[in-house]
Parts: sequence; structure tokens; C-alpha cells
Amino acid sequence: MNWSFSVLECFYLMNHSLRPFLFAVFALVCLESFVSCSQKEHPSELEIRLAVYGKEAGDPIRILGQKQINLDETPEMETLVLFQSGQSEVLSAFRKEGSSWTFLWKLEFFLKNLGPMYYDGKQNVWLPGSVSGKEKPLFAGDCFRRIVLAELPGDNFNSVFVEVMSEEPPLGLFSVPMGYRKGKKIWDGFQLKEHEELKRSKRVDFEYSAKEKSFRIFPTNPNYSQEFVFNGWEMIANLPMQPVPSFISLDVEPKFQIGKESLVTLQLKNRGNYVSLTYLSVSFPEVGSVRLVNETQGVRLYKKGDIVYNVVQNKKIPAEYPLLEVTKEGWANHFRYGIKFYYTPKSTDAPKILFRSTYKFYQEIISIPNQYSIAPYERDQQGFPSYILNQVTEK
Repeated sequence: MNWSFSVLECFYLMNHSLRPFLFAVFALVCLESFVSCSQKEHPSELEIRLAVYGKEAGDPIRILGQKQINLDETPEMETLVLFQSGQSEVLSAFRKEGSSWTFLWKLEFFLKNLGPMYYDGKQNVWLPGSVSGKEKPLFAGDCFRRIVLAELPGDNFNSVFVEVMSEEPPLGLFSVPMGYRKGKKIWDGFQLKEHEELKRSKRVDFEYSAKEKSFRIFPTNPNYSQEFVFNGWEMIANLPMQPVPSFISLDVEPKFQIGKESLVTLQLKNRGNYVSLTYLSVSFPEVGSVRLVNETQGVRLYKKGDIVYNVVQNKKIPAEYPLLEVTKEGWANHFRYGIKFYYTPKSTDAPKILFRSTYKFYQEIISIPNQYSIAPYERDQQGFPSYILNQVTEK
């Protein structure tokens, strides 16, 4: 039967006895068209090869799957494409702009023997092949065993968390979690290679809490279960008696301009545990002029030339540049804290600002970030690793 009607005929019939039937047919056709279009909403193999590898020749590309989702602050949707080429498996991000595709970033991992595998929880081993009931998710590969798209605190877009297969002696085949926000690494599960439970189980399983917007490794093992929270720069292990000061916002009014004073407001939240005393440090390596907002309790300003302590040199030194030291008492979980000050840039309209936190764990001084951090940091004049505060606000 030929279901070919003019637009006027369709409207006429839909207003008579055939209306319900034709409306259903019309809706089904539209749905099928939408699904087929959605399935093709990814770059071609040639476009992928040129964007990711910069050349037309090479190992064949086999697309395993694609997913449209929002991966940054822009309203446009991005497209994740998972594919294999040679011994590598790649998760790549693209954005469609008009009729062309813009390549954003890629995650690429290599495995000598790509192919179907499954995890045997009784033997604690990864085995080749497939078993009924242990099929991998639809949007997954041989190396990317699991792909979790989830929002982090303060974000209105998704970050990418993956369970990645690797093979290294003496562990053999094992899997660990990795996390990426806007294509930048914020969680490195390979730091867990010496973890005794990974050595035993050969897998770091993890789960996402939509309520807390955090992740937990070994979620079913009470002896090793550990939560990780996002502090604005990277995922941090949420340890007992440890605060996790986390970035909320940095407001500058008016915008920084050489020789002109701006009011700066830094908002933080403790996403860790209650602690009786936390020290927060904000320093200005490009000098400039800093002054406090009226009488600010618990905040001390060190000017250039004032005496500060350097932990690397283990001695007191004259400050090379201004420094704000905040003593925060009794900081509970999920409570906010704001720091306000005036700053006048001296040499640039985009001055570098460093931030870190320290606390005492019995007799030991612990700082965040530290030498194990995967987010970019540099040491301040006191020898502590410090986050570059400006970078967390960059889009």
C-alpha cells in the first residue's frame, strides 16, 4: 500500500476517522528518523583519523560507540566517540559546528591484546572471552571497561570517569579508575598500583554517589572502601580528620587592571571532614598591593620583607611577595567560608594567585596539594605545593 499523501490530505484525514491511526504512523516515522539521525551524529572515520592522528593513512578505525552529552559550560552538546585503531583504544570528544566537527580532546590507552574479556570475581582474575551475565555495557570497549558520565559539585555539565584495563608486571592484567573534567585528568587510578587490595583483586571497582557527587572505590569491601571528593582541581581521598577545602568561586570587582584596586572574594567549602584548625594560604608571586577588608578575624597579611617560615629550608626567611594566612577554626563538613581582600596588580592584568591548605594530623603537617597531586601546582615561597587559583576559573 502506498502511504503517500499531500500535507493538506494528511490534515484532512487526521480530522476524520483515520486521524488516530495516521497520527500514530506519523509519530512512528518521525521517531525512526530521529533515532537514525542520532545514531549518525558523529564524525566519519576519515574525520576522526585526521583530527586525532593528523594523517589519512594508518591502522583502520573501528567505531565502537558514540554518545551525545554536555561536557563543558557551553550550551552545545558534545559527542563522545569510542573507537579502536591497532592496539589502542580511544575515547575522543567532538563538537559539531555547522556542517563540520571540531576536535576537543582524546583519551588513549594501549593494550597488547585487545579483545573480549570478563572479570571473574571468585578467582580475582581477568579472563579472555565472554560469559553470559557478565557482558560489558553497550558504551564500552576492551580497554575502556566502563564509562561513567557524571556531574561534579558545582558543575552543570558532565565529567568522564572510566575503568581502564592495563597490563604490567608483576600485577598482570588489572583495572583502575581514571577521571577527566573537560579533557583534563583529575583522578589517576594508577597511583593505586601498590594498594594491597588491588594486588589481590586485580580490579579497583568504583561507584558514583549522585547525592554527594563523589566516588567510592572498593564500594562493597568495608575494609578498603574509600570515598574521593572533588576540590575544584582534582579528586582527593576523603580521609578521617582531614578537611578538603574546595573551590566554589573567585569574584573580582572590577576586573584586574594594572594599578587599579579590585575587591577579591574567594568562596570555599569543606567537602572533607570536621577539623578543629585549618590554615589557608593565598599568595601573590607577582607582588602587587594587598590590603584586608576592615577588621578580618583570623586573617593575617604578610607584606614583602616580613618574616615567614620555609619548610624546605627549615628556617625563617623574608617574604618575597605578599601572603594572606587564614586560621579557620571548627570547620564542619559542607560548610562554606569566604575570604575577602583588596588587590592591586603591579605588572599584569592577569596576576597569578596561589592557594593551598594545611592542617595538623597529630604531629605531622599535611598540605593540599602535595607531591602526589596530579593537578598543576608550583611551590610557594614557603616551600609548599600550591594550586594556581586563576586556572580553576578558566573556561
